[in-house]
Amino acid sequence: MSKSIKYLLLIVASFFLISCQQSEGTSGNDKTDSDTTKEQNKVDEGEDDNMSEIDIYDFKNIEKAPKAAEKQPLDNVIKIFFDETSIDDPYQAIAIDIKNNEIYKNPIISRRGLRAQDGVIEVNNTAEVNNILEKHNVQNWEEDYTFEDAETYEDGYSWRLWLQYEDGTIEKHGGKGTDIVKLTPDNFTAFVDELREFEKRKIEGK
Repeated sequence: MSKSIKYLLLIVASFFLISCQQSEGTSGNDKTDSDTTKEQNKVDEGEDDNMSEIDIYDFKNIEKAPKAAEKQPLDNVIKIFFDETSIDDPYQAIAIDIKNNEIYKNPIISRRGLRAQDGVIEVNNTAEVNNILEKHNVQNWEEDYTFEDAETYEDGYSWRLWLQYEDGTIEKHGGKGTDIVKLTPDNFTAFVDELREFEKRKIEGK
């Protein structure tokens, strides 16, 4: 056999080996569009599962509960949350679990949800708070009293009142801005004073 033929066969064999190696590497590492889609679906399903695992009846997650489509009888209220924030006064909040006869002492809402900074205590007849809600006609309050663009001021005042019903939904009222009078209903101050007195009395066991 001539040297030319030998060289030709050697070159052909080399190309064949290189092609096989590249083919094996590609088939082992590359993913098809179908594979990528399946993996993405798994991620999406995982996110959905996490959302479905949220217990909206856990006071901690009250901020994530769905908005009520309509007002319901006050007897259906199982939780109440109220807070107000001002640059001139310390943050104050009230969280009462009516269904479980519990009051959250010094509550605060953060990224971790609602928590009681000074613990949760059991009290008697928290359903009495419904009388305060009815007395001040809170269900007739507007949902949002805000009338200013938040970008037009730095320091202001805000308040929130949330009522959670037995079906887990939330009725919300609130407002934020610079004029407290315009941000609140006429009987707001009387309501807040009575609500705070109710909380204090229950905590002291009176």
